[in-house]
Amino acid sequence: MLGTIWINAGMGLVAFVITFCTALLSNVWLVSLERAAIALVVFFLAAFPIRFVLALVTQTPVPSVTAEGAEEASVPLDEAGTEAKSTDQTVETVADEAFSPLSFTKLETVPPIENPATVAEVVRRLTDE
Repeated sequence: MLGTIWINAGMGLVAFVITFCTALLSNVWLVSLERAAIALVVFFLAAFPIRFVLALVTQTPVPSVTAEGAEEASVPLDEAGTEAKSTDQTVETVADEAFSPLSFTKLETVPPIENPATVAEVVRRLTDE
């Protein structure tokens, strides 16, 4: 999570002070203190999901495995701990899976084949209902 427990405590204390000062203007100090304590607890607990969401939003994505990393990860080793001779096959498979952009063929527009009399009849039926 983002930050420490002090962020929660700070948010709770700020809420406590603001609530206490505003409630003190129109209430007895004991009622103001009670409402400020409730605000402290609520804001202290509300800071946990806020920090969690902020950590998810600001989290950097994990880099994907590149062609070189895939090649190194899939190289089998023989008994002596050296690379086996199948690295040529691995390089070929990585080269085959290289990025190639999609190419779209031009779509032909086909004019609709409707009889104008049939279209007029359908429109009349739909407007009558």
